[in-house]
This record gives sequence, structure tokens and C-alpha cells, in this order.
Amino acid sequence: MKIGVIHATCNAVPPLNEAFRSKGPDVTLLNFVDENIQYHANQKEGIDDKTFRDFVNIATKAQEANVDIIVVACTVLTPIIEKIKPFINIPILAVDYPMLRRAIRDYKKIGVIATTAPSAPATKKQLEQLGENVIVDTEVNTQAMDLLKQGNVSEHNRLNARSASKLINRGAEVIVLAQITQASAKEEIKKLEIPVLTSPEEAVNYILEN
Repeated sequence: MKIGVIHATCNAVPPLNEAFRSKGPDVTLLNFVDENIQYHANQKEGIDDKTFRDFVNIATKAQEANVDIIVVACTVLTPIIEKIKPFINIPILAVDYPMLRRAIRDYKKIGVIATTAPSAPATKKQLEQLGENVIVDTEVNTQAMDLLKQGNVSEHNRLNARSASKLINRGAEVIVLAQITQASAKEEIKKLEIPVLTSPEEAVNYILEN
């Protein structure tokens, strides 16, 4: 199997690559990265026509590489995947879909942590659309993303754990890490004795099982 992965930050590449190396070593991954997608979305605080065009362009490049499936590893782009599908003739999957599906299947009170401003409301909206009667609470810490980009993984993880603690105090039963870049914080958050869901692990399991 050959998979094309669309990223909006270089920091998202290692977590998914590692998840596939661990669980699906025979899979070939091709990473397509455009960091301006995330930068532009942060500046605009959402998705506009330029974001849509950039998404179509990078998805087309992935398709032209003859991959079997496209995985979109950017939560900012997840809300417009359905609008992109008419332009692409191969399966396209949001990296966070399997994680969100599991969250609404197993839990009612869901705590979502994000490190970019657009990701939290996008993830909250998806969870509420996928599941009936779920209660979704969010915490955003953009400083954590800045630290990750600077290479300070331990502090990034600590700030994610601090956000998790706030959500737990407000009644969360599970922690959902909205972005693929947050996967490194899983073990730190698990010390708080709460289930933690990450998109790389859940997506790889889903793809290999289907």
C-alpha cells in the first residue's frame, strides 16, 4: 500500500511516520507539506477561498503520485474534505476521523486540547456532528505549538498536560489531542490517569484494518 499524507506543518510528519513504522512497516508513505496552509488559516482565523485552492492543489499532487489513499493530517482542512472529494478520484481520509469516531463511541464528556486556534472549534464541531448528546469542552494553548517548533518537546508536552488537567477538573472523561503534532504529549497526559486518544495511532489502526 502507498499512502499520500497532506501536512500543513513539518512537525506533523514524524508522529505519523513513526506510527506506520511501528504498526505497518510495509506501507510506503509519501509526505506532501505546505506550511503556508496552516499559517494562512491562523492569520484568517479559519478557512477561505485560498485555503480551499491550496488544498485542491496539494491533493492533486498526491493523486498524481499514484497513491492508494490520501490521508489529510491537518485538522484545519478536515471541515472541507467533503468539498474536495469531487476533485479527487481516490479515497481521502481525515487523519482525525478514526480518533473522533472512537471518542463519541466510547465517551460522553470529551475534552479536546489544541495548540492552534482554528483546530479546537473545528474538532468540537466534528464531534458534535458525529455524536448525539456528547459534551465537548476545549482548551487551546498556542504557546505549546511555538515551543514544539523551537524543538522544546518536553515543555510542549507539559503545557498539553496542563490543559488536560483543566479539562479533567471540568469533568472530561477522555482527552482528545486535536492535532497530529500533539502525539508526543500522550504519555505525559496519561500520568493524570485519564484515557488519551491521538490521531496517528487511531488512523493507522483504522487504515490497516479496512
